Amino acid sequence: MEVLGTPSRAVIANAMIDPDLGRFRLTRAEPHRYAFKTPSLRNGALTAPYMHNGVYRTLEAVVDFYNRGGGAGIGIQLDHQTLPPDPLRLTATEQRDLVAFMRALTDTTGTQRR
Repeated sequence: MEVLGTPSRAVIANAMIDPDLGRFRLTRAEPHRYAFKTPSLRNGALTAPYMHNGVYRTLEAVVDFYNRGGGAGIGIQLDHQTLPPDPLRLTATEQRDLVAFMRALTDTTGTQRR
């Protein structure tokens, strides 16, 4: 379970946390407020939209969110974000390479009908 500070909408200006409380709804444990399971990267290119609320339509947008430092990096105040709030400072080339890597983890062999 991770607390990333996923916004309610993709626009960065005046970003607000998505109101879904995540795992907290079940446990009532404060560290679980806004906590969600992080899925595998395998076949991630096939699972858009991204994040628990579908706020990001592309892998590029997800990488940009992480590169900014998650919710804290776009101005969302969270006391317990598990993602470091500091920007990753990836270059545009590094971001493109990361997306290409994630796309390379796609394997549709088991998803095709015979």
